[in-house]
Amino acid sequence: MPEWLSFGLELAVVGLIIVFAALTIIATAVSLIRRGNDAWQKHEDAQSEAATEKEQNIDTITLLLISTAAATMIQGRFHIKSIRRILPANAQRGPWSLQGRAVLLGSHVVSKKRQ
Repeated sequence: MPEWLSFGLELAVVGLIIVFAALTIIATAVSLIRRGNDAWQKHEDAQSEAATEKEQNIDTITLLLISTAAATMIQGRFHIKSIRRILPANAQRGPWSLQGRAVLLGSHVVSKKRQ
């Protein structure tokens, strides 16, 4: 076999070994990142479940009185006609849906009562 041909074959084999070694390193890195991401996702899910399972620490009457006092300070005297929860007490709540409802309800500006 000519010398240039054996050199070419050796170079090709070394190149293939280097390429496959690099691909193995990349595949291992991607696998480790994916495992870390899965563990992180499980941790976040556990935290969100723990956050949604918290019991309401303020009763409805106290909440009503605080709301009434705040509204009276802003607007003056008024009468409450009805009370309705935005979300049921046992509903699944996410931070995005709560923020969306807060923005939506905050956009309904109540005009100040003129006497």
